[in-house]
Amino acid sequence: MKAVPATLHGGRKRVKLAVRLVYDVIQQRRSHSQVIRDGRPFRMAVIGSGPAGFYSAYKVMQGIPNACVDMYEHLPVPFGLVRYGVAPDHPEVKNCEEKFTEVASSPNFNFIGNVKVGQDIALRSFTHHYDALLFAYGASRDRKLGISGEDELGGIYSARGFVGWYNGLPEFSNLAPRLDLSDTAVIIGQGNVAMDVARTLLKDVDALRHTDMSDQALTALSKSKVKRVRIVGRRGPMQLACTIKEVRELMRLPSIAFDPINPNLLPQDISNFPRTAKRMTKLLKEEPSISAANAHKSWAFDFLLSPKQFLSGSNASSSHLGSVEFAQTKIIGIDPFDPRAKVENTADCESISTSLAFRSVGYQSEALAGMSELDIDFDETRGILKNDYHGRLTSPNKETDAAKPVSGMYCAGWVKRGPTGVIANTMEDSFATAEAIVADWSNKTPFLSGGDGWDGMKRELATKPLRTVSWEDWLEIDSAEKARGKFVGKIREKFTNPKDMLKVIGAGAVGLAIARKLAERDGTTTLLIERHGSVGTETSSRNSEVSRRTNQVVIHAGIYYGPTSLKTELCLKGKQMMYDVCQKQGIPYRNCKKWILAQDEQQHEQLDKTHEFTKSIGVPTHFISLAEAASREPDVLARNAVLESPTTGIIDSHTYMAYLEANFQSKGGDLACHTEVVAVEPLASGSQGYQVKTTSPSGEDSSITAETLINSAGLAAVPLSNSILPHDRYMKPYYAKGSYYSYTAAHPKPNTLIYPAPSTGAAGLGTHLTMDMTGAIRFGPDVEWVDDPNDLSVNEERLSPALDEIKSYLPSINREKVHLDYAGIRPKLGKGSAVARGKGDGFSDFYIKKEEGLEGFINLLGIESPGLTSSLAIADMVEDLLYR
Repeated sequence: MKAVPATLHGGRKRVKLAVRLVYDVIQQRRSHSQVIRDGRPFRMAVIGSGPAGFYSAYKVMQGIPNACVDMYEHLPVPFGLVRYGVAPDHPEVKNCEEKFTEVASSPNFNFIGNVKVGQDIALRSFTHHYDALLFAYGASRDRKLGISGEDELGGIYSARGFVGWYNGLPEFSNLAPRLDLSDTAVIIGQGNVAMDVARTLLKDVDALRHTDMSDQALTALSKSKVKRVRIVGRRGPMQLACTIKEVRELMRLPSIAFDPINPNLLPQDISNFPRTAKRMTKLLKEEPSISAANAHKSWAFDFLLSPKQFLSGSNASSSHLGSVEFAQTKIIGIDPFDPRAKVENTADCESISTSLAFRSVGYQSEALAGMSELDIDFDETRGILKNDYHGRLTSPNKETDAAKPVSGMYCAGWVKRGPTGVIANTMEDSFATAEAIVADWSNKTPFLSGGDGWDGMKRELATKPLRTVSWEDWLEIDSAEKARGKFVGKIREKFTNPKDMLKVIGAGAVGLAIARKLAERDGTTTLLIERHGSVGTETSSRNSEVSRRTNQVVIHAGIYYGPTSLKTELCLKGKQMMYDVCQKQGIPYRNCKKWILAQDEQQHEQLDKTHEFTKSIGVPTHFISLAEAASREPDVLARNAVLESPTTGIIDSHTYMAYLEANFQSKGGDLACHTEVVAVEPLASGSQGYQVKTTSPSGEDSSITAETLINSAGLAAVPLSNSILPHDRYMKPYYAKGSYYSYTAAHPKPNTLIYPAPSTGAAGLGTHLTMDMTGAIRFGPDVEWVDDPNDLSVNEERLSPALDEIKSYLPSINREKVHLDYAGIRPKLGKGSAVARGKGDGFSDFYIKKEEGLEGFINLLGIESPGLTSSLAIADMVEDLLYR
């Protein structure tokens, strides 16, 4: 049962440009690989969803036509260090996510999140279902210093943990660094991550509040007592591992003083230095723009110091850091300004008093369980997979000293070369690996055994209690985070707990709207019960969808449902309420209009009737000439007439539903996911409430008593109703499965929703054309009656008749680029006409009723299209039925 609400009583811009230029060049290259081998397409599994995984996937899909890529990620969300490693005040670096999203929009791409490879899925399983396996999972731990006190004393944090904490990485959500115990922070290491940590500690916290930094980090930073940051390195200033940009940004922070560098550590003559070294030297020689006396905070580079030990505080029993002891070092060799110069420790030592220290000396990848069984050679010392430097995995050859390739296995990114460089370096490295894969496939090099990819893996995992996350699920999480952020003036408010991420997926519009409305009432507590990991994974997330990948839904005008129906009344009211809330809350929407096309005189007569009807109910429609239609949409064919509906539009449904959920919970509403209603018992015909019995996936049973009960269970609403009402009031559910079709070509690309004239008596509105906010088009749904509401399989036999109907109004469509995408099921109360034509047409209206003889029980049945458009109006109606 779906939902039973109850009221209880009681990258950088330059890098991005470079990436785009590279893409433009690549797209002009001729593909040189074969499309299929042994009658099937190339299938590759990618482990890891950061830049290395996405860039490799892009290049492979570009180089091997029709290649299928399945990307596996241990978190429910993609993008790896782009999401969790890039500093919140550097949002431009995250622009590469746009390209990654474009890659993921391909029908040949699957994202499988919330799966731990080596634990949830055995590594060996991939060899049975794929041609190639690409490891691109990055570095999962940080390097340690290996000195006394590092693991024993409090107040010592890894830079990786601190960055993950303020970026909302679930692994470090409970880190809680004590920033309130010391006025001095010591950072050991001088790379870019160290600079990010320093900038975060020094920057005015108010300048970070609009970013996607976690709320707990903002709170801790607002209470921080850190006034001075010392960034310590073993070598000198000419061996700095950070970029000029990072140093410049730190030196330009307002009201922050920078300690001048000892001029003896800097070269005097830089005329023969490379350009980058010249620029860094000039920057480091600059006079501070503000003196320490006039600054709020200060920072310094400390050079030629090697950490020796961490010491506790003055109290002998103290388990917290009190100081860091360093050995002074000296440059080995003739040229102290050589960027590759090494150092050695001297006998002299130096201590820095502090209660807060960060180690920032690099990251390291780890081997996955099962690698050794597959002859995969992991270098534990370097933290990389051994490879031929082109990304092909290698293993020791027992007969010779030379390494041998491991068929069908590759690596990219940090697990290939080590944790160095920026995103542009990862892109180049990943492209090189992808080129090796494409070349090997073209040259018929041995690969893995192949198979049917994720479809086969799903069958193998069917008996395991895994909750995988698809790309569409991620888009719902993404929308929810952005909606949460909007309420507090931020780009997004990340979920820091995977369980909270999973709760968001599929929030149902009607149930949420009702729950939100009832939660506004004083003296009540509203509980929304959902059997899935979240509400709304059925009707709201799989019907009226323009695109499940971009989550756009049609806002209906209300022109099909007759003069006296609830569908008309609630659609007209709900449409206006929805446009209003979109404008007030900044929910993305687009008033793109809709055309209904007539191809002959009979269809023209139907449009005339529709036009007359809309005038009678105050909904604007008008005919446009065929000449104007051809001018505005030259790819659309209308032989007889075009009726335009100017108030039809599309909405980002999951941002809308995330708003409803956040608003519901902000009003004190409770959401119980993974909770299935197994029985409802009216107590004294509802006068004493309703006992609702539930169960969880673990088998835990519970029971609550609710004063009122609202059945808004979507596909399960009729069965639930029948379990409560007497037998003579039972209703029969009908399930209309609709198939939806994606389109992967760039043209044609109309800017208007296109609907064929509805056929008399048809249960649907025809296979129409819809679009998302970017203008990408999609088609559907058709109608196929099924007995099982869980039958979401797509039927290949539906494609041909759908193509014929699409061709009738979009003749230039490329048939080869139309693909079956997914199916949704609409809960109906009959098999009659989708359009109200008059008596005997079998048109089924919404059933929204306060059931007679059962006090406080509201039934909502047959809530299909235009349910989402009507959701806010339905919520008002339910409140009226209960309380007025």
